[in-house]
Amino acid sequence: MFPTRSRRKGAPLLPLRFLTTWSLLASSTTTLALSTIHNPKYHCPSSPPPALTPHQLLSASCPRPIPGSLTETLFSNSSFHITPWTHAPVCELTNGLTGQYCTYTNSHHGHRGFSLVATPSRAADVASWFLDLPLPKPSDGAEGEKYKVVTIPGKGKGVIATKEIKQWEEIILDYATLVVDVGFTVEVNALRGYRLLHTAVEQMGDGGNGVMELGKSSEHAQDVVENVLRTNAFSTRVGEGDYMAVYPTVSVSLVSPTGLLNRGKKSKMLTEHPSSAYTRFIQESLQVSIAASKPISPGEEITISYLTLGKTSSERAHLLKKWGFTCSCPLCTSPPSSIAASDARRKEIAKLQDLAIRAFQANKPYQALRLTRQILPLLPKEELFPLESEQLENMSRIYFVLNDMDKAEKYARLSLEVLARQGYIKWVEGWMVGKMFRRFEEEEGPRGVRY
Repeated sequence: MFPTRSRRKGAPLLPLRFLTTWSLLASSTTTLALSTIHNPKYHCPSSPPPALTPHQLLSASCPRPIPGSLTETLFSNSSFHITPWTHAPVCELTNGLTGQYCTYTNSHHGHRGFSLVATPSRAADVASWFLDLPLPKPSDGAEGEKYKVVTIPGKGKGVIATKEIKQWEEIILDYATLVVDVGFTVEVNALRGYRLLHTAVEQMGDGGNGVMELGKSSEHAQDVVENVLRTNAFSTRVGEGDYMAVYPTVSVSLVSPTGLLNRGKKSKMLTEHPSSAYTRFIQESLQVSIAASKPISPGEEITISYLTLGKTSSERAHLLKKWGFTCSCPLCTSPPSSIAASDARRKEIAKLQDLAIRAFQANKPYQALRLTRQILPLLPKEELFPLESEQLENMSRIYFVLNDMDKAEKYARLSLEVLARQGYIKWVEGWMVGKMFRRFEEEEGPRGVRY
C-alpha cells in the first residue's frame, strides 16, 4: 500500500508479542486513583439483567460508565439510562496526572464477557457502537467438528483437520474479550497498570478464567496478565485507536505458543509460510476467524503464520527465535536450492514494492503502474495471497489520481472481489467502490489534480 494511510481493514493480523516495557520503579510510586475505586457504594448491582441488548435499562444509581464523555439516551423516567457496561469504571491516573485510563466491563457479553482498558474518550467511541455488536456465540468451527488437538511426533501438540475443509472456509470464529489501549502501557505506572488489568479480567462473566488459562511464554513480563497479553494479544485498530486484543478460543486452538494445548512445551503448530490457514479480522465486530488458505484434507495439520508475510529464510529464523522454536514448515525445510529461489522472489517483491512507492511519491504514476504489475504474478508463486488485494487497490489509486475512472473502478472492484473471495468481506457492493474513492480523494486530493 502506498504510505498515505493506515493499514487497511482486513489485512493479515500480526501477533503483538512485545509490549512497551512498564517502569520497574512502580513500587515507590504513590497510588493516585479516582474516588470510585474500591468503594462498594459506587458499584453497579451485582446481578444485572442476564443479556444486555439495545433495549436493556440499568438503574441510574450506577455511576455514569464513561465520565462526562458519553451522551446517554434518556427516557421520560430520568432514573434509567442505556449503558453498555455492567460495572462502574475503575480508573487510574496517568504518570503525568493529566489524564486517566479506566476499565469498562460488560460481564454478560457472550459466555465470557468483555473488558476494555482505555481513556474515557476512547471508551466513549467504543460504547457508541458496542450495543450493536453481534452477541458472541460458540464457534461454528468448534473442536470436534472441523479440527482436533493431537500430539504430533517431534512437534508436541498440534491441530489437525477432522473433515475436508475448502479453501477460504472458516475453521474457527472468536470474539475479543480483553481489549487494551496500547498507550496504556506507557502512560500508566506499572503497579497501577497491573491492578487495572486484573480488575478488567476479574470483572468478566467467567471471572477471567478464559483469559487467565491462556499460554504464558514471555520472559519479560512482570505480571501474569501482562504475560497473557505479551503471549496472546493481536495488534488491532478500533476506531482511531491502536489496541491489543485477546481472542481466547483462537489463542487456545491455534495461536498460543505455550499453554493449555502444550502443557508448558513450545508448540510447533505455528509456522511462517506456507501455512494452511490464515487470520481474518473484522474490525467492526471485534471478531477474528481462522480460515483455510488452501484445501485441507482430513488428518492434515492446520498451521498459521506467526510473522509478517514475505520474509526471507534468514529473516524468519531470526524472528522465530523470539518464540523459542525453529520452523519446520515445508518452505523452511525445503532443499537449499528451493529456499534460495524463494528468497530471491521475496527479495524481488520487496524491491518492486519499494520502487513502486518511490515512483508514486515522485509523481511518476506510469512507472508505479509498471512496477506494481510486475509484483502481481510473483505473489502466487510464494503463496502471498493476502497481498493481492493491496496491490490491486494500489493500481486503482494510481488510475484515480490520473482521472482514468473506468480503470480505477475496474481495479477497485477486483481488489474488493479478492477480499470477498478470501472472506474479509461478505460481498462487493457499489457503495464500497465509492467509499474507496472518497478515501483516495482525502489522501491524494481530487482526481486529475495531482498530474
